Amino acid sequence: MGLEFDIQLERREFKLDLSAEFHNKTYGIYGHSGAGKTSLFSLLNGLLRPSTGFIKLDGETLVNVKQKIFIPPNKRRIGVVFQEKLLFPHLNVRENLEFGCRYIKDRSISLSEVTELLGLNNLLDVMPNRISGGEQQRVAIGRAILTSPKLLLLDEPFNAVDNNLRESILPYIKRVGDSLNIPMLIISHDLPDIQRITDDIYVIEKGKKVGFGSIFDIIKSNPIKKYDLYRR
Repeated sequence: MGLEFDIQLERREFKLDLSAEFHNKTYGIYGHSGAGKTSLFSLLNGLLRPSTGFIKLDGETLVNVKQKIFIPPNKRRIGVVFQEKLLFPHLNVRENLEFGCRYIKDRSISLSEVTELLGLNNLLDVMPNRISGGEQQRVAIGRAILTSPKLLLLDEPFNAVDNNLRESILPYIKRVGDSLNIPMLIISHDLPDIQRITDDIYVIEKGKKVGFGSIFDIIKSNPIKKYDLYRR
C-alpha cells in the first residue's frame, strides 16, 4: 500500500512531471529552490490540481484527472505540517493538538501517545507564544499526527531554524518516522538534515525526478553535487 502518483502540472514556462511509489518509510523530497518541491507538496495535499495524472493513497484514488476524480483536502487523511507552523495563538498547546482531530471518529493514536512521542507532556497548558520555535514545530507535527493520517507531509521543517533548534527537532521527527507505520515525506532543501532522518531521498530538478534511493545510491548516480551535502 502507501502513496502512488503519476502527475503532471503545466504553468507557463514550468512543467512538472513526477511519478513514484512510496511505502511505509520516511522519505526526503530534495531539490533546490524552484525545482518543484512546493508544487508537489500542494498537489499531494489538494491545494493544487494536476493538469493530468493520478494520485492514490492506500489504494484509494484521491485524484484522477481523466476520470474527473478530485477528493478535497479535508477528506484525504493526509497530515500536513506547513513551514509556517500556523498554531492558533488563542489556544493552549493541548487545545491546538486536539483541534485537528475533533471530527476524526476512528483515531488510531491518542493524545497521550502523541505528547509522549514528541515530549510535550509539560507544555499542554502553555500558550504558543510562551514556547520555543522547536516546541511549536513539535506541536504542529503532533496536531497532524492526531488526525490519524495515512500519510504525513512536512514542508521545509528546518526553514529559518537555527542549528540549535534543528538539533532539538531532528530526534523527534526521527522518532515519529520510526513509530508510525505510514509513509512520511519531508520536503526540504536541507540535504544534510534530511539524510539523517530519512530512509530514501527523492531528488527533483526542474520539475522532474533525477534520483531516488539511499544517499549513497544518489551520490553514485551523481544527481547531487558534493557541496550539497554540506551547505544550508
